[in-house]
Amino acid sequence: MKRYPGLFSPEIALALLRIFLGFLFVEAGTEKLLGNFNGTALTGTLTSWINGGGNVPADPNLWYVGFLNGTVIPHASLFASLVTYGEILVGIFLILGLFTSIVALIGAFLNANYYFAAAQTSVSTQSLNALFIVAQLLFALACVGQFYGLDQLLFSHLRRHRKEERVGIASSKA
Repeated sequence: MKRYPGLFSPEIALALLRIFLGFLFVEAGTEKLLGNFNGTALTGTLTSWINGGGNVPADPNLWYVGFLNGTVIPHASLFASLVTYGEILVGIFLILGLFTSIVALIGAFLNANYYFAAAQTSVSTQSLNALFIVAQLLFALACVGQFYGLDQLLFSHLRRHRKEERVGIASSKA
């Protein structure tokens, strides 16, 4: 077993980060689900962000404002459901470490949309979304579900199955 100078190995640290981020996604989605986040609420939030409600300046991402006005707001109920259930499912799959690379990319896509939609709200909101995007891209590239996740079981099963197939092919040729 390889020794590391820190308290945790990189695998454990990435697994803990993956699980923590998963819980944040489940919490955000559950809050929307229980708080009656619907098309009306989404439309109100987006309209406020686009037009610069309160102390918030108008959204500087004009290309994204066009997408929000032309696609999201007319179908706000659908997008509210997609966001709510998407956050919950991404969170659950990250916690379990199942299909992590794909799920992390979906989570990064969600956060990228939040990043562009809420571009002017605050530096902390933007920084948090950017941090989540980077973390999820790292999760996808490093296949972190193989560190203490169900992907570890899934991939080891697939490797064994492929090895058995190759052995079966080799023995049938003999």
